[in-house]
Amino acid sequence: MSESLAGHQPQFADECVIVEVFCRAPVYDNIFSYISPRELVRLGHSCHAAYAASKDYSRRAFNINRHLSGFISQPLLFRSLQARTGTLIAGSNALQFLDRTVYDEADMDMYVHPGHAREVMDYIVEKEGYEFKPHSRQPQDYRKIVSDKWDNTRIRQDYQIKGVKSVLSLEKHGSDGGHQKIQVIECTMSPFDTIINFHSTCVMNFIAFDAAYSLYPIATFEDRSTLQVWRARPLHDVSVAIKYGQRGFQWLSALPLGDTSLSASFYPHVTRTVGDRYTWKMSLDIQGIDLRPQMSSSSTLFQFDPVICNSWSLLERDEEMATVYEPIQSAIFRYNYTTTNALLHLDLCWVQFLPIVHYNIPYLTVSHVHWYTSKVDETRKYKQTCAVQMRHPYRNISFVID
Repeated sequence: MSESLAGHQPQFADECVIVEVFCRAPVYDNIFSYISPRELVRLGHSCHAAYAASKDYSRRAFNINRHLSGFISQPLLFRSLQARTGTLIAGSNALQFLDRTVYDEADMDMYVHPGHAREVMDYIVEKEGYEFKPHSRQPQDYRKIVSDKWDNTRIRQDYQIKGVKSVLSLEKHGSDGGHQKIQVIECTMSPFDTIINFHSTCVMNFIAFDAAYSLYPIATFEDRSTLQVWRARPLHDVSVAIKYGQRGFQWLSALPLGDTSLSASFYPHVTRTVGDRYTWKMSLDIQGIDLRPQMSSSSTLFQFDPVICNSWSLLERDEEMATVYEPIQSAIFRYNYTTTNALLHLDLCWVQFLPIVHYNIPYLTVSHVHWYTSKVDETRKYKQTCAVQMRHPYRNISFVID
């Protein structure tokens, strides 16, 4: 029995029954495992006994170190690597963690910033004992594919999915005799840019070193629905829709016209940021994790994951729903970001254009001027589009679990 209930004396018969239920972990574990995250919170607010039981259950059900141990033998060491590199776990693995479920033969996908793939690969191979499994067009040595070098002024995409430069598969034999598989996805711009271009909203969840996030929690965990965002995959690839249908999600190719509550759970036409009031953010225990060191003596110390600095909107594009944003990509930043702030994007375009004007006047060509004016035109059109589509935002929709 928890300490918060030890001194509580029930006064009524019904209360005695409730206390009996919520004092036995095997009983309330079975109850809580069948309800959604929001229902778990609501039930926990119903009485002292339920609150203590829900906290105890959540501490065990959302144990990130135990979750990672299915693939990683040293979770704290790996999470220290996450803190140092900004690596995110996403895809079905993050969905399984937040949904408290397990998919058969599922792997773990790690999304890595440009310039960190070599460090992450070295850790998985040398510390975790995985073996690189190249496909037919990859060399046997992964070091010939990834490196520590990075250049934020260039975008290199060698893979068919938007935002992905390369996919590196690793395997090892598990303790149960099966194969454990990890995929390290080297992103062209950033992990968030790749994740926000996934096939649908139910997999737009990710795990950082300090928190787990779901961008569309009500639609995913309450309505069990997922909205198609087909930017990353061709329309004929129906295998994904079938797979997630088998996993219990209703696949939506467009926003439902009549069901306004279901449409509202996708927050269309709303400017979103990671960690906003529409996001389910679950803070994780960071005890025992080595946080990111200061990058240089002149740089500002930041020990949070840079994923929280991204924003986007879900808008209609060519009769389909798409995640819309502008990239923040500059040599003055270590990482790349996304933004819906058109003025900020324009300012950064000007920052990149300014050195040409100041230091290369004799070499300034018409193409340089056309490049900058095209950016101005793009930004003006983007602002006009947002102004029209932001007239009727959905409001007062909140889903936060502390």
